[in-house]
Amino acid sequence: MAEIKDYVGNNDQILEEWKAKFLHIRGVENEWKFAPDGIMNKGDFDKKAFLKDGVWWRKRSDQKGTKENDLWSNAPLRILFLTKDENLYDGDISAWDVREETFYANSKEREQNAISGSFFYQNEMCMLYGLLHTDLQNGLCDYEDFSWKEALDFSNEQIFARVNCKKEGGESTLNNKDLQDAIDKDFDLLKRQIIALDADIFICCGSQNENNIILNALYAIYDNEFNYVPYRTDRGTGTHYNAKHNKLAFDAYHLAYNRCGGLKARYYETVEAYFEFIKYLKESKGIDFTASHRINK
Repeated sequence: MAEIKDYVGNNDQILEEWKAKFLHIRGVENEWKFAPDGIMNKGDFDKKAFLKDGVWWRKRSDQKGTKENDLWSNAPLRILFLTKDENLYDGDISAWDVREETFYANSKEREQNAISGSFFYQNEMCMLYGLLHTDLQNGLCDYEDFSWKEALDFSNEQIFARVNCKKEGGESTLNNKDLQDAIDKDFDLLKRQIIALDADIFICCGSQNENNIILNALYAIYDNEFNYVPYRTDRGTGTHYNAKHNKLAFDAYHLAYNRCGGLKARYYETVEAYFEFIKYLKESKGIDFTASHRINK
């Protein structure tokens, strides 16, 4: 049996270096703005004060993240959402640890199975469910194939990761120039973090005005080994494939953005594009992406 890598520990080490650099430049008085991220926690649930309401958070399984590391190491597909930064509500709150987030609603008991009212988390939850229930054998998981309760239960237990490309929390919007400046400033650290997590699927949530700064950064991180896949469904998202490492990236909008058609349209933009891609890869290259995604490791 191959030795399991310490993905959680390696990510913690990179974040420690990143935070030290941040504090050196921005000063300890700005420590509250630094937001760690990575593989999502799968320990006990905990309710914390947040704005006016309580929010359900999730602790790490133990100090070393043993459960998280085991789940990530053995995940059928490692899915990483690449996002911009945290919204600190104009400085009204401190940055939080992304890894503690859950899909439960504020101020509700978990037993009520109330789902967060945020489009951000609803999109993330449904995409995660759809991607992991779509394959060549069973076909496309349609939006109508599952209930939100099923998606909530599954997605709260399924391991995945989220990384903000800008670790300093900001306001409700972040323009492309400021995002690019943040990525350029900390590119080496961002590259190390993304490479170390070794995801299979990247959801690059930065598409704006026919440009995606996050996707561009991913291209640079992998030495331009990604290439646009020249097909598109009616509802599809731009699909990019790294044949050398057998990795897949999607050109996606911010998770909080709901275009015409709402959550259903956002769901199909990514999940249907994924299904069309795995069919394309099998038919054109004879490769089953879901069965051989780590053949080059």
